[in-house]
Amino acid sequence: MMRTSLLTALLCVFTGCVRAPPVPVRHVVSTAEAPTFRISQGKGTAILLVNEETGARAASLGVLELDAGAGVPEHIHEDSVEMLYVEEGTAEMTVEGKVLPVRSGDAVYIPAGIRHAARIPEGAPRFRAVQVYVGPGPEQRFRKGEPVKPSSSP
Repeated sequence: MMRTSLLTALLCVFTGCVRAPPVPVRHVVSTAEAPTFRISQGKGTAILLVNEETGARAASLGVLELDAGAGVPEHIHEDSVEMLYVEEGTAEMTVEGKVLPVRSGDAVYIPAGIRHAARIPEGAPRFRAVQVYVGPGPEQRFRKGEPVKPSSSP
């Protein structure tokens, strides 16, 4: 009996059935209760709406707001696709060294492993985009910013 339990426990560890308890899925997350962080030297905010903390394991969704003169330095998401839907404003996206203008109504697709950056030109209107990561995780870097609104309990 003891040998069977030990064998079962070892099998479970090696096959992955021992995992942290799942986070309850929140099907609706309001912007008012989502954690928000100041980013880009105070010239923008990131609102973290749906992610692993709300029970979403396959993707994350947030809102990125940047003022004129703000930027997102060049970076790579090794294991995550990034998609943006631009709701307001304009930006200059640099993808693999190529500068691409984007504006309200545009969608942006950045495959995993691709270098990219963004800049909001001086004098431009506020930039606001819905941001999706397929393969969540990269949005957690925004938590390094100053909290504007702390995370609410579900």
